[in-house]
Amino acid sequence: MAETQKTLFKFTPEAKVGLFVLFGLSLLVYMSLRIGGFTIGSDAGYTVYVSFANAAGLDKDASVRVAGVEVGKITDITLKDSRAKLTLRIKPEIEIGADFTAVLTTKGLLGERYMELLVGSPNAPVLKDGDTLMRTTSYADMDKLITIMSDVSMDIKKVSTTLGNVFGGAEGEATLKNIMTNMEEVSYRVSRLIEKNDEKLDNIIHNLNQFSTLLRDDGPQISMGLKAAVDNLNEGLLETTKNLNSLINENRGNLSEGIENLKLASLKLHEAMENINKMTGDIGPRISDTVDYIGSITQKIDSGEGTIGQLVNDESLHTNINKTVTGINNFIEKAESIKTFVGYRGEYIFGAEETKSYITLKLQPSSDKFYLFEVIDDPRGERSKETRVVTVGGSTTTTTEIKTSDDFKFSLQAAKQFHGLTIRGGLIESTGGLGLDYNLFNNRVQLSFDAFDFDKDDNPHLKAGAMLYFTRYFYLSAGMDDIISDANMESLYFGLGLRFEDDDLKYLFSAAPPISF
Repeated sequence: MAETQKTLFKFTPEAKVGLFVLFGLSLLVYMSLRIGGFTIGSDAGYTVYVSFANAAGLDKDASVRVAGVEVGKITDITLKDSRAKLTLRIKPEIEIGADFTAVLTTKGLLGERYMELLVGSPNAPVLKDGDTLMRTTSYADMDKLITIMSDVSMDIKKVSTTLGNVFGGAEGEATLKNIMTNMEEVSYRVSRLIEKNDEKLDNIIHNLNQFSTLLRDDGPQISMGLKAAVDNLNEGLLETTKNLNSLINENRGNLSEGIENLKLASLKLHEAMENINKMTGDIGPRISDTVDYIGSITQKIDSGEGTIGQLVNDESLHTNINKTVTGINNFIEKAESIKTFVGYRGEYIFGAEETKSYITLKLQPSSDKFYLFEVIDDPRGERSKETRVVTVGGSTTTTTEIKTSDDFKFSLQAAKQFHGLTIRGGLIESTGGLGLDYNLFNNRVQLSFDAFDFDKDDNPHLKAGAMLYFTRYFYLSAGMDDIISDANMESLYFGLGLRFEDDDLKYLFSAAPPISF
């Protein structure tokens, strides 16, 4: 009996294979459902609706995430009122606030599309089954980004084409060649000019040093004296001219008319005298004397005697008055022709990590010359050397340390322009010096070179730079300062400046004697 039961429960090879295949199929079905997210029967959770103007690239069963964590699925996508209506199935333990914001986004650059819910206020009401999420927004998709990049590339191509047409063509190449040729010619002429006038330049620099010393010592007193003299002269001339014009205009006609009236009166008195002589013999001689006296006065006025006679008959007085009026008119015309520019420039010295400030006053009486006055706040203006000698074990070491401190300086230069080249000379940063400017592109770009502080113990102070006037009032400056410094103080600089024209200041300087070039 036991043998029979063992035979009944024994599996044949075919049965074993069938059971193995059945187990494998069951495992395959389970894993497919597990990986694919399929569930049998309805999913647990609640339904929320949301709509977008465009749901391109979003598929059914796409994930819904909060802070990157999946909280549900998109179970359906339909079209309603020309908008994409999405049905969301949210896990039951997840609460979605009414002020959450739905965003369609992408995993990575080319990943799958999904919906991200941006968290709102923690005090907002919670959505229930069947509610609609009202807040939505859309990030730029790849098609829009590609379109924008295409437009940007077209703009860049237009700019490059324009630059190529300006600088790459034959005309642009010729323009650049002309500029370089002009620069070479200018540098050659300047070199020749300096070689021919080396001795004269030394004398000029010596005279400028003496002049700068005089200005530094007596400059404030001279300036105050000139200002007071000009003010007094202006007031005196204006008052004198006003009084003379008023006197002449008021009395010229009256004096002439008075003379004529006196002549007529003398005739009538003479006639009356004859009549009176006939009537009275005693009074007649006295009246005759009176008439003769009046006639004498009239004759003196006609002959130019006395103050009244000079006013009426002296042509030299009229000529002097006319010269005075003409001089005043020339003075006013001269003042009107002067252009006055006021400005400020700040230059950041990279080596000192500080800013050097310039306050500028430019007086331009004509188009080919001007006078420049500057007050400079130099953070490295005052320099001092400190030498230390240390002896250790019979070995002596000498070290020299250069210290700098803030100092105020001023410049006073006269300049003459020759086409695009400007030559300046005078006091530069409280020492004698020379400067050159060359203007390009209709005075929009200015190249400058200054040489000053020709001390015998140290190298001269050389400065080269450029200015770009990008508006009428503002400009940029950049260059190299103290190029051949023997104290290792050479440094790049970069600055920003402004300038404007002021008509109120020019009258203070219009009485100054002109300087001829």
